[in-house]
Amino acid sequence: MRTALSREERGKIIAEKPNQIKRIRERFYRVVSQSGHGMYDVRKAQVNETVGWLCTCPDFTYRSVKCKHIWAVEFSAKLRELVKPRVIEPIDVHTCIYCKSEQLVKWGIRHNRYGDIQKFSCKACGRYFTINLGFERMKHNPQGITAAMQLYFSGESLRNTAESLRLIGIGVSHQTIYNWIQKYTALMDKYLAQIKPQVSDTWRADEMFLKIKGNKKYMYALLDDETRFWIAKEVAGDKFSHEAPEYASQLFKRGKEVAGKKPLTLITDGLHAYELAYRREFYAHKKPVT
Repeated sequence: MRTALSREERGKIIAEKPNQIKRIRERFYRVVSQSGHGMYDVRKAQVNETVGWLCTCPDFTYRSVKCKHIWAVEFSAKLRELVKPRVIEPIDVHTCIYCKSEQLVKWGIRHNRYGDIQKFSCKACGRYFTINLGFERMKHNPQGITAAMQLYFSGESLRNTAESLRLIGIGVSHQTIYNWIQKYTALMDKYLAQIKPQVSDTWRADEMFLKIKGNKKYMYALLDDETRFWIAKEVAGDKFSHEAPEYASQLFKRGKEVAGKKPLTLITDGLHAYELAYRREFYAHKKPVT
């Protein structure tokens, strides 16, 4: 027995179909009737000091309920706001990207299909360059790329992201969006790898069971006690193997490299490997808190 869809669910289905909603103005939409009876007007108006949506469909007119057409308009409006192009502010260039000299002069404009990009010339090293915030040699504008990234990391699939971009006039395939994600997540990883996290002086070491391709493994994890930031991890074959102190030592060594310091207090579950590794890597004279 099939369960009837709610009005909200039917409204979402309408919003996801192409050419079902026509935006006339900010507060005025027309939605295609799903039974083939033309289109219904959906307006936002003030009634009895309350601002809300009104629809000309029978469901709203005679039952005074929030119909599927109103739900569809709300989903469409939220989607439009989500993919609204973000303004990327120009940066102020003071030094040469090659020799770091401040002897810069503007050296004409480079034109492309999405706008003009300022060129700079360095009097010190004689080289010229442009600044485009990591979007150099990209065929599509930065606003479209950032909108795609925002949609994808908000939980949308690649195909839904491509369909959403189409609503704002950016026609790209789901494969192109996948290529963008691959490129810019790699750039973000490279950038984040250079940043030292701000963690407290109290860390927690613990381990958890997991499966990797069907094989049982233990993962040693090192977290900041205050922020719960995941500082480092190491994967081992067994929690109680003779190699456990080595895995724990690698965990602490990696944690020291990432955080740029050692903890004053280490909280563990009492695993002996942690005590051995703690003394080895941090040269501590006090036993860890258990």
